Amino acid sequence: MGIYNNGTIFGIKIYNFNDDDVANILIEDKYDEIMTHEQLREIYLFYTKLNNKNELRFQYYTECGSTYGEGTYLSWCSMSLDLFLEKTGI
Repeated sequence: MGIYNNGTIFGIKIYNFNDDDVANILIEDKYDEIMTHEQLREIYLFYTKLNNKNELRFQYYTECGSTYGEGTYLSWCSMSLDLFLEKTGI
């Protein structure tokens, strides 16, 4: 039981936290359709140009479903660096 996502990517967010533990969003791209390889590549190129890659966090906007019968919906989910590189380093 719980909430599950299907792994499709409708958006990606890269952020970190400042000294006040407030999210500092570096880039956020979100679309009504699944991201294309070109859109994913643009996010990857943005990432490669960052000088400080320490403490970065990643999220992807994906389609989720629930075993509680609430249908499907889009939501932000955490993404590891490895998954980010796998999906964007096309």
